[in-house]
Amino acid sequence: MQDDSLQDVSMYFSASRTHFYPAALREQYQANGRWPDDAVEVSDEDWQTYGQSEPPEGMQRGADENGMPTWVPIPPPALPELAKRKRGEIDDARDSAFAAGLEYDFDGEKDVIQTRPQDQINLLGLSAKAQRLITAGQPEATLSFRGASNINRELTAEQMDTLTMAALGHLEEIFQRSWARKDAIDAALAAEDREGIEAVVW
Repeated sequence: MQDDSLQDVSMYFSASRTHFYPAALREQYQANGRWPDDAVEVSDEDWQTYGQSEPPEGMQRGADENGMPTWVPIPPPALPELAKRKRGEIDDARDSAFAAGLEYDFDGEKDVIQTRPQDQINLLGLSAKAQRLITAGQPEATLSFRGASNINRELTAEQMDTLTMAALGHLEEIFQRSWARKDAIDAALAAEDREGIEAVVW
């Protein structure tokens, strides 16, 4: 039986891989051709600090000029990745704007026209119905509408047409805002302008 008390507990560090290797497993690593050529023995303090502890905010494990472990700044993302993240942020902000809806005045009573993706289909349907009734000479015919308050309201075709046009205009503004931000991201990416990409906000 192997005496664990005699086992080598020292640690090695590879600067090229920024990884620690236990001396006790050196033979196994070497047998598999996985022991790094630049492995250097490190103190227990370095092992505890850089191998067992969480890095400070914005830092990651790296190597100094002597190949010893140290904390180094996390490099900024590549420009395509940064642009991708920014587009995601714009998509999230656009969806939040859709979810917020449009406040609307119903004869002095405030309610919110919901403009989520599933609501957009309903708004298009109500708009088409209202316009058909108006075209058919029935502008006073009524249609039911329910806003965020879950109160049913009976609106004339003309009123419904006005409401849906306002809602669809609101949606168009959100889409235009999203497209403009994404165009700005694409332009900054093409110009390799990191600050320009980072500056784009909703």
